[in-house]
Amino acid sequence: MNCGRPLQLLGLIGCISLALACHRVQEDGPALDADAGFSPDAPDELVIDVPYFDAPKETKGETEVVDAPPPAKETCGNKIDDDLDGYIDEEGCYPLPNLRPDQSWTDLGIVELQALLGPAPTRSYQAPSKNAGMAILMTELPDPGQLSAYVWAESLTSPSGVECISPGAWATSYNRAFVGIGYATVQLGMAPQISVLPGPWKIGATRATELPLKYSGKPLAGWVHMGAMARPELPPNGKGVLDLDVFCVGGAPMPCSQLATSPQWQQMAAKINAIWKPGNVELGQVEFFELGGEEGSKFKVLDNVGSNGEDNELTQVYKAAAKLRPTSTRPALVLVSSLNHKGIPVATGLSQLAGIAGMAGARVSGMAVAFNEVDFAKALTLPADSPYAGDVWGLVIAHEIGHFLGLWHTDEADGVLHDLVDDTPTCTKKVDVLTAEECPVQAKYLMFWQPKGATLTAGQIKVARNNPALRP
Repeated sequence: MNCGRPLQLLGLIGCISLALACHRVQEDGPALDADAGFSPDAPDELVIDVPYFDAPKETKGETEVVDAPPPAKETCGNKIDDDLDGYIDEEGCYPLPNLRPDQSWTDLGIVELQALLGPAPTRSYQAPSKNAGMAILMTELPDPGQLSAYVWAESLTSPSGVECISPGAWATSYNRAFVGIGYATVQLGMAPQISVLPGPWKIGATRATELPLKYSGKPLAGWVHMGAMARPELPPNGKGVLDLDVFCVGGAPMPCSQLATSPQWQQMAAKINAIWKPGNVELGQVEFFELGGEEGSKFKVLDNVGSNGEDNELTQVYKAAAKLRPTSTRPALVLVSSLNHKGIPVATGLSQLAGIAGMAGARVSGMAVAFNEVDFAKALTLPADSPYAGDVWGLVIAHEIGHFLGLWHTDEADGVLHDLVDDTPTCTKKVDVLTAEECPVQAKYLMFWQPKGATLTAGQIKVARNNPALRP
């Protein structure tokens, strides 16, 4: 299995084988107590944060009550702060994600970006509690007819003032940002060194026409809508459950009505659960859907997964799948025959990095896996107890789940970028493309870019359990 190099962005997306709560927040939080005596979550944890505490509130005496005019209402779509609260077009101006009872959504409104180098404009998200699962979504609002641009988090500052994403260093910061076409996500705590604290996290967004591999450079003017999803902390020894919606597109690898009860799916699910068992993470409710008809024929083979225009077929297949489950709170797992760019196969799996479940129809809420139909036909000829399907596609899906839960490749194919989880091994071979043969120790880990094994570290597990897609 081999993740092709022609489309460099795919390494950023993550490839292998390759009840609703809305509230307004303020920009400035209360004072910090930096000497509060924070104890690390684990004896060997590198703590780079300190707790956040509310400052004592001043008690005021009674004052004369004066009638005030009713507050102005926010008018959606005019890109004006009508109610003068410091936020533009927030609170109900954009569709909410589908939420489970344990999740909440905070609408942060839209920010205006300028085509200037320098600090990115920020929004402040009031994180509700320590170690809660939280992720922030940024979606650009392009003008009609305009191609989508690359969007990413240019900065992220914790409640205690620690820069978790440093301006100009999105790829090498502890909480490395995901760069997406038209959207971006940031999961709080994408390295185990980061303590996920309550209080105001400030995040700066930006967008550009060129992929910012070294520095932001050439930013574009425009508008970005921001919001944050949260769910309470999982119990330390409690399970984290991932529900899924599985879509068989054009009958790949077989109709879902057959796949759901097949020995091959049972092998794949067993493999996924075995890989994630050390992290107390497992599959929960899995529902199967058939994407057939004209759309099934059109999207069975995805030939253009790298475009930043409306012709991106990966985006289109997620939208088509969403018609079958528009109110689902589960991530989508889309099964197709192949994932290509300009007709060239580029990956066996692609996943949103630090995904946000419940955004039906959006790439932020999905994973896609390609089934080589010749190999799957081989799986069907093997004895029912053969682990072949699990060993091949169960491993692929488990890897893509890792990306969705916030994990980068431990080593990228170029040998330059590595994850910032401190207990994963790094391959330092000086070659054009790292391979499993050249890095046999590293390739035993699930999140190596070309994995041959299924090992997860304690640090990776801690990161994955921070994703709000998991439920108790």
